[in-house]
Amino acid sequence: MFQTFEEAKEYKLELETTNIYYSNQLKSFENNAIGIVPDHIREQFEYKEAKKAYDHSFIELQNFNTRFIKTFKKEYALYRKENRK
Repeated sequence: MFQTFEEAKEYKLELETTNIYYSNQLKSFENNAIGIVPDHIREQFEYKEAKKAYDHSFIELQNFNTRFIKTFKKEYALYRKENRK
């Protein structure tokens, strides 16, 4: 799928940004006192669409991370080691 670690890393950043965007959309809906979205909001079309988009982006990111780590194991380990300093 990706020829280089850098290309894969850029795509990973795009997926993470998309996931954060949809996560923020879900967080914008009203919560009750204990932080749960009420049922009357969950039944709204807008909430269902936002939840569907978030779930899709999360699964896409999760699947990519599985392949990314397996394919670029050495490069990712070196990248993490360099960025810890």
